[in-house]
Amino acid sequence: MKYKNYFYLLVLLLIAAINFNLFLKPLKLVTGGTQGLAIILNNITKLEPHLLILIINIITLILSYFLLSKKTTFGTILATISYPLFVKLTSNFAFNFNILILNIIITGLISGFTNAYIYKLDFTAGGINTIGPIVHKYINLKIGTINFIINTLIMISGCFIFGIKNFIYALIVILLNSLVVNLITSKKTKEVVNISRL
Repeated sequence: MKYKNYFYLLVLLLIAAINFNLFLKPLKLVTGGTQGLAIILNNITKLEPHLLILIINIITLILSYFLLSKKTTFGTILATISYPLFVKLTSNFAFNFNILILNIIITGLISGFTNAYIYKLDFTAGGINTIGPIVHKYINLKIGTINFIINTLIMISGCFIFGIKNFIYALIVILLNSLVVNLITSKKTKEVVNISRL
């Protein structure tokens, strides 16, 4: 059963990578998390998104190893390596519905689906998602609050770079993501809305 869960995780990460390349990156939707930060840094540095995601993931993985439990760290290794690989492999995927709001709705629904089931499998996507537990360990702030602050800062940065329209579209994606996550994981916890994006 454990190995089956790893397979399911890989499938979900592949879907998330396709979602990133089809919608989030071309529409420049900075929804926070590792993906949002990678979109911002890609615009600034012109480095490939998969490389930026890998760098962010490795940095947070190292921090997790030294500052969190080994079990937590090992649980994120698979996602740390496989997600940026999937982003690279699907980087040439191109498709949209020629209706902006439809693209935004679809990416929000897919994000919520992948986030929820990764959570239900008791995995984490790593990356920026790791910062919350690290800060929580040393500062008396709830993980959800920390994640909210970090993601808000990333989104505001995206607003300055890509404009208010993209910021509003990103908010719609986050709202849909949260609704889907809550719907799928409602029996799991009341704080699933605070799950960080991939």
